[in-house]
Amino acid sequence: MRLLLDTNCYISFLNVRNPEQHKKMVSFWERVSRLEYEVILTSHNISEIVFVFKNIYSVEQNKINQIIKDLLVNPGVKYEAAYFPEMILQLWPKNIKDYGNAVLVAAGHFLEAQIVT
Repeated sequence: MRLLLDTNCYISFLNVRNPEQHKKMVSFWERVSRLEYEVILTSHNISEIVFVFKNIYSVEQNKINQIIKDLLVNPGVKYEAAYFPEMILQLWPKNIKDYGNAVLVAAGHFLEAQIVT
């Protein structure tokens, strides 16, 4: 099963901001690592992960760089640029109020992937 994750899923996995969410995401990522799921990591996810870790959690840039590298070498992760501006702009802001969600929905449509939030 191909999955696109909302960036909050990555943040919940990579940072224990909410112990219950973190526990669920750790269990999920164990399954990703066993190739039970294929997670599509997008350029938009990477940009949001960098922004959140740098600006909200004050994580050093070298550490953020390593986090992204570690995600990319996971056997269950596939990178896709996954940016489809024509569809995004059709969806946002008229039908989908949040720009990031419009990016995710457009990517899910074109990549034929389920969205996890």
